[in-house]
Amino acid sequence: MSKKGERLDPRVRRTRQFLRQALWELIPEKGYDAITIQDIADRATLNRTTFYLHYRDKADLLYQGIAEVFDELSSRDPLTPPIDASLSVEGTRNAIIHDFEHFAENYEFYRAMLGRHGVWGFYFQLQEYIHEITAHRLEAALGRLPSGPIPTDFVLNYIAAAYIGVIRWWIKYEMPYPPEEMASRLVWLYSYGVYKALGLEANMEAIGEGE
Repeated sequence: MSKKGERLDPRVRRTRQFLRQALWELIPEKGYDAITIQDIADRATLNRTTFYLHYRDKADLLYQGIAEVFDELSSRDPLTPPIDASLSVEGTRNAIIHDFEHFAENYEFYRAMLGRHGVWGFYFQLQEYIHEITAHRLEAALGRLPSGPIPTDFVLNYIAAAYIGVIRWWIKYEMPYPPEEMASRLVWLYSYGVYKALGLEANMEAIGEGE
């Protein structure tokens, strides 16, 4: 559980931020499993006693940190349907911009969690979140989940996995494009597909159109 809504003394908030930042820095260097409480305390320039005043153990620090970031992401509700309750290219683009602004603001966290030494449980947690929020937006805007030639759940899983892949690429290469450009590129891919993005023409008759 996160501490959302909890009114903390500024000194307590600052100390917890130091400890979380230390963990986010150490994960890419050592991997989560190899990190000790002493490593975290040393990186945060605090002592072990101070650590235990705020967290039970390393897992408590990790899970509270994840919960805090998810609270922030969900509070933006970036995939809320627009006022006219319709789906639009611009509405999707704006939602993606908001997402990538969030990823940029929490760069160290996502670099740690989605990197080569990251915590894979978080990867699947984020994928499930993207799946659910995308389904929610579609259902709210259309009044139902859409039905096409390929099962909707199949498509939603593809979107979620591909979206995380793009996030990981963006973080790995230190945010080479601004959120606005990332949103434009993703919307283009959503609109025209992978084959066209690669400069190829798909023979839909040959592949059976998903059958």
